[in-house]
Amino acid sequence: MAEKPARAKAGKGKWIIVAALVVVILGGGAGGVWWFMLRPKPQLSAQQLAAQREKLAHYISLEPFVTNVLSQDGNTHYLQVKIDLKTYEPKADEEVKTMTPEIRNTILRILASQEASKVSTVAVREQLRKEIQGAINQLFARESGNAAHGASPAKPATGEKGPIAGVYFTAFVVQ
Repeated sequence: MAEKPARAKAGKGKWIIVAALVVVILGGGAGGVWWFMLRPKPQLSAQQLAAQREKLAHYISLEPFVTNVLSQDGNTHYLQVKIDLKTYEPKADEEVKTMTPEIRNTILRILASQEASKVSTVAVREQLRKEIQGAINQLFARESGNAAHGASPAKPATGEKGPIAGVYFTAFVVQ
């Protein structure tokens, strides 16, 4: 009869060990869930955010533009420009393709208003880049405003706001 109390104690010990293992396993699982899913993510530095954003950057090439420009010498002068648009938004390609006639018209209007003698300076070209960028982003803002609010006009966008992050002249010839 002495064997039965010893077996009872041995059975209780096994259950205690099994219960402890279950608690350890469940605790480890809960800790793993917290670690991989619920813990706060570390904040990225400004440099890391900029590098991450640059990975999304891509360029949209537009067909070359040729227009006559204002002239003080009485001769006809032409301006030939090749433009690439920089964007970080993947959907901007399709939007540019859809809005190409409006974009080209806007750019040609801006280019045709330039004077042949002044357009060759770096300062005028830089101002021209910013003006084109702002005008294109304004087209996008107006288009998204029309889509979201019927035919109501949207607020004008600045050159820095909008899907187009940069305008680059890859060829610029005044004749």
